[in-house]
Amino acid sequence: MTNIKFNPWVGEHYHLGIQGYDPEGKIIFGTESHRGKKVLVLGESHYCANPETEAVPEITQEIIADIINPSAEWEPYKNTYTKFAKSFVGCIGDLDNETKAKAWHYVVFYNYVQVAMSGARVAPTASDFQSSATAFFEVLECYTPDIVIAWGQRLYNNLPQGGKQLPDLTIETGRFAGNATELWSYQVAGKSIAVMPITHPSAAYSTEYFNALFRQLIGNI
Repeated sequence: MTNIKFNPWVGEHYHLGIQGYDPEGKIIFGTESHRGKKVLVLGESHYCANPETEAVPEITQEIIADIINPSAEWEPYKNTYTKFAKSFVGCIGDLDNETKAKAWHYVVFYNYVQVAMSGARVAPTASDFQSSATAFFEVLECYTPDIVIAWGQRLYNNLPQGGKQLPDLTIETGRFAGNATELWSYQVAGKSIAVMPITHPSAAYSTEYFNALFRQLIGNI
């Protein structure tokens, strides 16, 4: 993968996938005998106070490793990853360390933009997005996910256009029944890969709503 500057985090059990969710919205992880859908979680970009010296190829892997390390110091940015993990696994209360670690070990996490930003509120340019497309397709070809969950509408809107629109995904049951979101797809190595945008977990983010959306997504793809 010659165009990738920030190597993705690859969970130890990513290849087993996600089977689905139980009636209470709790995730069912794949097993060797019953594998599920492989999920790639797509962030937008890294930021470093000094991008030229602080941005290293292992930064994505180091961040996730730190997040799931129960001995690591808590930092505010980790709330973003915790909110997503809670919605992904179907956790209503506090997320215990074991479940949090397990969630990240069943996915690939990759930041799309291959240029580090100088601050948390610095947005990538159109050129930053465009120049990162080749690396993104290298990741898709290497890890062949079934589903990509894109963090944020800005990221989703700037993904490569070389795909096709899928029918909207509509939540069928529960308190969010009738709510819908659009889906995109890419054909990579003869495989259709669905892409769904979500609200960026650093913003106002409903864990219950996105859990309902993930349940529908895993069940429909």
